[in-house]
Amino acid sequence: MSENKHFDKALSDMKDNFAGRGGIAHLADLGYPVLEIQSSLDFPFPLEKIGRVMWEHFVSNETILLKAPGSGAGKENATYIRKTDAYGRQSFIRTDISDPDRKETTWTKTVLRIDHDIFTVKPSQDEKIIRTFLRENSHGGPDYVSLDFGRLKSRNGTEWLTLLSLLKGDERDYVSIMPWENSITSVYHRIDDRIIRMMDMLEGTSMMPGVFYFASGDV
Repeated sequence: MSENKHFDKALSDMKDNFAGRGGIAHLADLGYPVLEIQSSLDFPFPLEKIGRVMWEHFVSNETILLKAPGSGAGKENATYIRKTDAYGRQSFIRTDISDPDRKETTWTKTVLRIDHDIFTVKPSQDEKIIRTFLRENSHGGPDYVSLDFGRLKSRNGTEWLTLLSLLKGDERDYVSIMPWENSITSVYHRIDDRIIRMMDMLEGTSMMPGVFYFASGDV
């Protein structure tokens, strides 16, 4: 029985490495919804495992940062190139700075207070306040928002359930399957289309993230 268990684990690991991980990472980079990623794979992958693969990939390509942008020296020793695919989805590729005349990326930290206008719900026909805020503060990206989901998920209490109840569709799937508990302190997520839609849903609630980092410099 023990040998069978070892064989099953080895087979599962092989599927992860060769049949799943690359595909999950590629589709995640393209912004595919979680359930579409799952249905596109040749082998069945539990959503929890997809979340772990996405987490590892996003940490490695700096979609998710475990420390605040610009921590320490206040600058990143890299710059970013914006890419747009055939469907209009945008992503950023991190590149090392080799040109000594090129400016390093610098970051502006903006903290939203509880009494900020962003917590005032506007009529549904008006543009979401968060979108106006991002447009007025961004220098073209990449920009990050601080997320405190690890603490909420590790406790798995009322606040976590409230957060999930405010989300729907892919945004709820994404937040629920990602292993935020890997870091019980805040993580910093690149602001992409999914994160903007998530903040749209949280606007006007106490769950709205409040700390943003806007990149400036030669990006």
